[in-house]
Amino acid sequence: MKRISTADGHIFGLCRSPIGWLGLVAGREGLAAVVSHPSEEEVRGRIAEGYPVAAPGENSLLAEAQRQFEEYFRGERRDFDLPLELPGIPPFSSAVLRQLVGVPYGTTVTYGELAAAVGSPGAARAVGRAMATNPLPLVIPCHRVVGRGGKMTGYSGGEGIATKEWLLEHERLQL
Repeated sequence: MKRISTADGHIFGLCRSPIGWLGLVAGREGLAAVVSHPSEEEVRGRIAEGYPVAAPGENSLLAEAQRQFEEYFRGERRDFDLPLELPGIPPFSSAVLRQLVGVPYGTTVTYGELAAAVGSPGAARAVGRAMATNPLPLVIPCHRVVGRGGKMTGYSGGEGIATKEWLLEHERLQL
């Protein structure tokens, strides 16, 4: 596929999925963002907000990302294997996101458990803030983080908690 570059080096592609439209944003070093919503227009708008000079395009990274998402939704993939571009992530959030990648497919962890795992017991709310700013949902599986007692709490992708519940059920059915 051809490489297209913009002033900031970001390009994006769109694809349909069982949870609606996915917007995949690629930077020079790796996948920079995943945006999901039932509305294609909303996905385009969110990409424009976060990456104002990103242009639609194709490259091998976007093609590979789309292939891996298709495999995930068919139940053939449990982990993503893509280069990621995460500049400007604060150290605590970075530690949380790194820890989150290790949460096994089809399982959940609470905000408190994740806080303890990164050495900050009692920082469950800070973990929630890190989840809310995760630029790569699904790849960094923030849908696997739940409230105390398994309570479903916030999710910014797709249709919110309904999408989070769908993703968790999808994964459980594949086990």
